[in-house]
Amino acid sequence: MDSLDAEKRALRALVRARMPAPGSEAFVAASVAAQERLASSSLAAGARVVALYRALPSECGTASLAAALQAAGKEICYPVVVPGARCLEFRRAAGVFVSGALGIEEPTGSPVALSDIDLVVAPAVAVDARGVRLGRGKGHYDATLAACRAFPVALVFESQLVPEVPLGEHDRRVRAICTEARLLLL
Repeated sequence: MDSLDAEKRALRALVRARMPAPGSEAFVAASVAAQERLASSSLAAGARVVALYRALPSECGTASLAAALQAAGKEICYPVVVPGARCLEFRRAAGVFVSGALGIEEPTGSPVALSDIDLVVAPAVAVDARGVRLGRGKGHYDATLAACRAFPVALVFESQLVPEVPLGEHDRRVRAICTEARLLLL
């Protein structure tokens, strides 16, 4: 393991230890507040097609955000991990969700071209004020952000903001960060 990987692994552990406990009252309240903030933002208002993630129990949720965006007439899609590919594919949020290659729920709806997506809401373990995000370590979102023109925003808790995320050559930045307390345009 190189030093960059070790730094990222240590930062993941540090941030996870200070986050609100999944399912706790503080976790749920912060998650709902962050989603409401993004749903009512100019970023969401200007998007026609929005790519969301299906939140893991430890991540800021997206269910109420999806409901708000759909009520506003936005088309919602979710990522699908394709074995052997770095870049994510996206499918419409129609139909059933099934467990995907990484154990994350994936949609079975029809495909959505990367070029049709206006806003990508990305999960992160940590993110800094430069827009450098730290994911779970597989590189799928970095590859996807490099391949598409959509505006990328990280949806996270305030406790996931850090002074600096180590930056590797394949890491891609987000252009906004939305938390329960604020929306930062970078």
